[in-house]
Amino acid sequence: MAKRVVKVIDLVPGRSVQLLSIDNQALEQEKFWRDHVCAQEPIVIRKAVLDWPAFKKWGMPGYLEALTNRQVGVSDTFNASPAGVWHQNLPKYRLDEAIARLRNAAPDDTFAIRALPIPPEWRADLGGYDFLNAHRDLPPRAYARDRLFIYRNASTEWHYHTTDETLTTQILGTKRISMFKLSKENWHAYAGPIRSNLHHMDERARFFPADASLTKFEATLGPGDVLYIPPFWWHGVDPADNGFGITLAHCFRTPFNRLGSLSDPAVKDVIRAQGSLMLALRMRAFVALGSLSRIVNP
Repeated sequence: MAKRVVKVIDLVPGRSVQLLSIDNQALEQEKFWRDHVCAQEPIVIRKAVLDWPAFKKWGMPGYLEALTNRQVGVSDTFNASPAGVWHQNLPKYRLDEAIARLRNAAPDDTFAIRALPIPPEWRADLGGYDFLNAHRDLPPRAYARDRLFIYRNASTEWHYHTTDETLTTQILGTKRISMFKLSKENWHAYAGPIRSNLHHMDERARFFPADASLTKFEATLGPGDVLYIPPFWWHGVDPADNGFGITLAHCFRTPFNRLGSLSDPAVKDVIRAQGSLMLALRMRAFVALGSLSRIVNP
């Protein structure tokens, strides 16, 4: 009997539309910064990094395995969000053994090595992004600069980032991406059920608005494609094949005058989630300064 591979995108109902995409050669640095980073509008950049050596080398069995022997945790389920304590207690394998296990897994097996810092031995096979000005590629405020997601059949649960800009780069395999931005009008109708994992229940349809008014922006990423993900955009990810895959998440700092607004329900949610009154007040002050800077530098 075949194992059940969990897919998360279609568990949240909505109207699917094509996510905007552009060829790498047609996207100038100023256009990317002005029309997407500053406007916080996602976009897929096609064939953006095909000149990286990783695209020729990392798919070769034995190549990555020979470069490192560190230990990693390996999950046998999809990537839940948040990861929680269970992620810290995963069974440990040498990275070369873990990669070999994923390469040789059955077509219906699910495995994931989540949020792996790039081993120094692998970094020479990666490069930069033509559409991102190096002077604006500043270290992120909260997230790690670079994280690798190595997987087989492992989806990533619906979630959003509270700060920092993300470039999701597909290196091996193909992935289906779905994204949406909630407003104050539909925040509670979708955020609550998703966080409570009600979308995984058999009767999930009754927990969401019957008219399925949510617009989901979707695309499939192949090797060399890059997706720009702004803060506060919910996104879910499903593998589009059942092979061995690798994705790189590269983060850079959100421009100060584009930090969240106090009127955004996601920002309010983050403030409420702070562990103390002092942290909540600091978060409010930080966001308020960002709002003020938009008035000065619109």
